[in-house]
Amino acid sequence: MLNRLTRNTIFATLILSSAALSPLVLAGDSEPVDPKIAKNIIITGCLHAGQRPGQFVLVGVTERMLAGKVVPAPYSIYMLNSTKDMKPLVGELVDVSGVVISRDKKQGTIKIDVGGDEGGTTDVTVAAGSRSVTTKGFAGTPAAESVVELNRPVYRVDVDSIKLVRVANGGPACR
Repeated sequence: MLNRLTRNTIFATLILSSAALSPLVLAGDSEPVDPKIAKNIIITGCLHAGQRPGQFVLVGVTERMLAGKVVPAPYSIYMLNSTKDMKPLVGELVDVSGVVISRDKKQGTIKIDVGGDEGGTTDVTVAAGSRSVTTKGFAGTPAAESVVELNRPVYRVDVDSIKLVRVANGGPACR
């Protein structure tokens, strides 16, 4: 009898323990949902050609919020699923609209390299996973060499459209 009682007690303890722990296991397995996922966004920035054909980098990115407020977006890297119609807009300020479809598990890296040599250039490299894009270079004469690397979340965007932004008084210099 004692043996049967002990066996039933252990069995009941296991059932109650697994029932009590199952929400914790599920909570540990599921990741929190990023609030940007499945949201429509409009990002604006200066479009530059990458070092290879068909690659583009959007520099000085801002994001337009629902209320129309424009905020800098220095803490995100946006990988666009399309480069259609971008080539003629290189060197221009553009709006890219679309839907954020996912966030990569791995952080991406933004590398800014300011060369210290005479007539040096400022290159911007954006890397996410095995893919990276570097601009062809911006004219400049920096006083000293400097390299900065920043890790940022990478969002994948399903592009709806890209269009030129007309700015009064010539706007910011993108070239």
